[in-house]
Amino acid sequence: MQIISRGRLKQVWLRAAVTGSIWASFEIILGSFLHNLKVPLSGAILSFIGVWLVIAFHQVWNDKGLIWRAGLICALMKSISPSAIILGPMIGIFTEAVLLELSVRLLGKNLIAYITGGGLAVLSTFVQKIISLIILYGLDLVRIAEALYKYAVKQTGLEHVSALNLLIMITAIYILAGAAGAILGYRTGRKRFSVSGKENSPGNLKLESDKNLLRNDENEKYSLLFLILNTVIMALILGLLNFNMLLPAAITALAFIIFCIMRYPGSMKRLKKPGFWITFIIITFSAAFLWNWVSQGLFFTTEGLVTGLKMNARAIAMITGFAAISTELKNPVIKSVLYNRGFSSLYQSLSLSFSALPFLISALNPKKVSGKAPAGKTLSSAFGYALMLYGIFEKELEKRPVVFIITGEVHQGKTTFAGKVAELLREAGIKTGGFLALAVNENNERRGFNLTSLAEGTTIQICSKTPGENTIRHGNYYFNPDVFIRGTDILEKAAAESDVIFIDEIGSLELNGKGWNGALEKLCGNNVSPQVWIIRKSLVNKALRRWHVNEAVIIDITEDEEPAAAELIKSKIRSKNEKITPEISQILPE
Repeated sequence: MQIISRGRLKQVWLRAAVTGSIWASFEIILGSFLHNLKVPLSGAILSFIGVWLVIAFHQVWNDKGLIWRAGLICALMKSISPSAIILGPMIGIFTEAVLLELSVRLLGKNLIAYITGGGLAVLSTFVQKIISLIILYGLDLVRIAEALYKYAVKQTGLEHVSALNLLIMITAIYILAGAAGAILGYRTGRKRFSVSGKENSPGNLKLESDKNLLRNDENEKYSLLFLILNTVIMALILGLLNFNMLLPAAITALAFIIFCIMRYPGSMKRLKKPGFWITFIIITFSAAFLWNWVSQGLFFTTEGLVTGLKMNARAIAMITGFAAISTELKNPVIKSVLYNRGFSSLYQSLSLSFSALPFLISALNPKKVSGKAPAGKTLSSAFGYALMLYGIFEKELEKRPVVFIITGEVHQGKTTFAGKVAELLREAGIKTGGFLALAVNENNERRGFNLTSLAEGTTIQICSKTPGENTIRHGNYYFNPDVFIRGTDILEKAAAESDVIFIDEIGSLELNGKGWNGALEKLCGNNVSPQVWIIRKSLVNKALRRWHVNEAVIIDITEDEEPAAAELIKSKIRSKNEKITPEISQILPE
């Protein structure tokens, strides 16, 4: 038997989950507001608020590494969608957090460190914008910007203002804004938590399932090969353009764009926006009119027009390419590798943060906060909710039950093994609940499955290869929609009355949010009896991630015996009934 124990989530990750979820709430609320009003410099404004918020939290929760963890959680919450991972906001927010963290690490927890980190964090939004534009349009954009600057200077008569001085002025404004955010955060945090440590009442707060974290677009097909291929092709296009090999670059880019549009329909989203095509026209004509204006005094050249079109072609290729990469980064294989290589704490923290997000967005929305100063009231509310959320998150983790997973290959006898274990438990006086999926065979051919309640012995058809009225097709079988209602009722009754709950089986339906998923989320979110899941080997790790199982025992039917499995489950039930919670390793048989 294999023991899987993720251990208790460290305090710093719990606090980062609280800080990151509140930060993400502000990013979403204010980001939508600024976007709808088309407010310029919205990225800098959001960065200013982020610096203010994080430094305020750091006055009370000064755990080492809190800031970068909160930034990572906020970045992922702002960036994860069912179809893709949006790279721009993720990189920007995490960069801000890292700069703040480094400043505190190097200079200590003091106002100077916060001012330095805050200034660098807000400035990073300006730097990221420049780097993003250069990646999209190439270094030719710098030459056009220089020509535009000189043209503007000539028209306004401000020749004494050099480009360097203008850049210094802009940099200073960003740094001062960040410093102001740091000072406000420092004062707000000290005042808020020194005067009052009380928390807001949770009221009707109910954590919701984290639907975006591990959910993939069911219509999307992922491929590690295409992830690598997309990256290589983008690099190839950039190389061809840099060596001025326009024809090969154009052919490669056109083929790549067509491929991305066909495989990733979402890659067209940005190209459909009017703003992109307005920028397309501005860059094309700016290049045409100003490309040789500074060096030769020519106000319109064909060379400039071609350069502008080349820059825009590069941008289209980069935009579709990054959209393709963003989609492939949702590959379940990548998430599985990360989860098993030490990132389980991040996944658990994200799960908690996503579950609180709907409540926070509603509670922190300025329109719903009473008072004459909505913004101040909203920020004040955020600090009160922090202490409340921390306690709720702790209780949420304590609810998660131990899970025993009976696993094997397809049609290898998992249900038969589980049935024998259930029988041994009943003989020992253990109340077994839940259900098993018993195969229906005709002429040595598997034709379907029936669901059998362990507590009542009643049976209902799960699925069949023969279609019936109102059945739902999934794979080779037609599913009876009534079985999910009946199965959920059985599990709810088992949670209230049974010592152990069997669920046979958990498969792709549940991993895609269907089948028994709703019941599983409730069972895993409450301190119910130990559970026995029947899962094929290839889906075990996905199930552990999906329902954030912290403590599990993997029972392999090819290696383990039914009596040993039953004895281990009995030991766990007894320890629970006696209110003793030993580690699984302490009750494993020799």
